Amino acid sequence: MNPLKTKFFTQLYSPDLTTTAIIMNDLAEDLVFYGLDISVVCAQPTYLLKRKCPVSEVINGVKLNRVRTFLFDKNKILGRIFNSASCFIIMLFKVIFAGKNDLSVFNTNPALLPFLGLVGLGFKGQKYVVLIHDLWPELPAHTGLIKESGLIFKAIDFINVLSLKNASGIIVLSGAMKKMVLKKVPEMKDRIFVIHNWADNTRIYPVAKEKNPLLDDFGLRGKKVVMYSGNLGRYQPLEVMIHAAMHLQDRNDIIFLFVGDGAKKKKLQEMVKKRGLENVKFLPFQPMERLAESLSMADVSLMGILPENEGVIMPSKLYGLLSVGKPIVCVSDHKSEVVSILKMAGAGIHASIHDPENLASIIKSIIDEPLQAQKMGENGRNYFLKHFERKIITMQWKEVLESIIRTEEDLKRNSPGLEIQIPMAEVSPN
Repeated sequence: MNPLKTKFFTQLYSPDLTTTAIIMNDLAEDLVFYGLDISVVCAQPTYLLKRKCPVSEVINGVKLNRVRTFLFDKNKILGRIFNSASCFIIMLFKVIFAGKNDLSVFNTNPALLPFLGLVGLGFKGQKYVVLIHDLWPELPAHTGLIKESGLIFKAIDFINVLSLKNASGIIVLSGAMKKMVLKKVPEMKDRIFVIHNWADNTRIYPVAKEKNPLLDDFGLRGKKVVMYSGNLGRYQPLEVMIHAAMHLQDRNDIIFLFVGDGAKKKKLQEMVKKRGLENVKFLPFQPMERLAESLSMADVSLMGILPENEGVIMPSKLYGLLSVGKPIVCVSDHKSEVVSILKMAGAGIHASIHDPENLASIIKSIIDEPLQAQKMGENGRNYFLKHFERKIITMQWKEVLESIIRTEEDLKRNSPGLEIQIPMAEVSPN
C-alpha cells in the first residue's frame, strides 16, 4: 500500500522560531516517521529569524517548498497584513498548480489560507483539511482591530465559513474552540476533530536551579522568579501582571521576568518606567537550545487568556510550562479550558484578570510554600508526559488524517464525530 500523500500549506515553518513554525515542523517530521508521504509549502523565515533558506529541499524526509513573501514588521498591523497577503497570493498559484495529493492541510496562518483549499482543490473534488490555530475574524475583532458589525468582519467570516463547510475535516486545538466552530458550521459536527498542541520532552524539560547557568547570566541567582515567557502581544492580559508586581515591591526576593517580544512590549516597559518598578525585568526571546533553561528559571510561571478569546485561541505555552514542572498561575476567566486542565492536573491556580492584588497574593503564597509549589510542578510534569508529549499528540494526528481520507461511508460507520481530547475537569460556577 502506498503511503498517504499529504501536503501542508502554512506561512510559518522551521527554521522560524515561532511556536507555530516549531509545531508544524515537529508534526511533518513525525508523520514521515509514521510512514506518511509529507510535503510542505511555507514562506521563507519571516518572524524571529530572517534569513534566506533554499527554495526546495528535503529535511528529515519532509519535502519543503519555500515561497518569498514581504518581510515587514509583524508587530505593526499594516506590516502583518502585507506579509500575510503576499503569502496568500503566492500560495494561490502553488495550490492551483499542485499535483494530486490524498489530502491537503491548510493552516489558518495567514487567516484566509484555507480559502485556497476551496478555490484550488474543492472545486476539483480533492480533499482538504482546515487546521484552526486562531479563529478569525473573532480574534482581531476582540482587540478592536476590526468591528464585528463591519464589512471586513462579515467578509472574512463569510469566506471562512465557506471554506469550513466544504472541507473534509476541521482540526481545532481545544474543546472550547470546537464549540465556537460548531456555531458557524453545525452541519460539520461529525468532521471536527480536537487535537491539542504539544511540547517536545527532548527540548523542553526541567533544569534544576542550581544547575541553570541562565540565572547567573542574567543576575537572577538567589531571586524568586515570576516569569511570563512568550509573545507580549495584543491577545494576552499582561497589564494585570505589571500591576501585581506593584503590590510585591516590598519583597526584595521576588522579581517579575518577561521573556519575549511583541506589540505590547513597549507599552509594558513604559508602565514599569512610569511607576518606577525595580522588580520587573525584560529579556528577549531565548534561543531554542536554551528554552528549557529559560523556562526553568521560573519559581512561578504566568500565562493568561482574555475571557473574550476563550475558544478563539488556545495558548500553546501551556504545554511547555507543564513540561518544565513549575507551578502555573493562569490569568483568565475561571471557566477557561486552560484552568480546567490545570485543575485536572493539580498543576496550577486561576487568577482574575481584574484583580492584581489577588494575583500578587497567589504568587506570594506559592513562593512562600515551596513544598506545595514543588508538588504542583511535579503534577504538571506528570500530566504533560501522559497527555501532551509530542509523540502522543502527533500519533493522534496520524489517526485523524487516516480517518479523513476514508470514504464517506467508512468515516460514518467507523468513527463518526471522532474527537481526540483529554477529559476535562468540571469547573465550578463559583
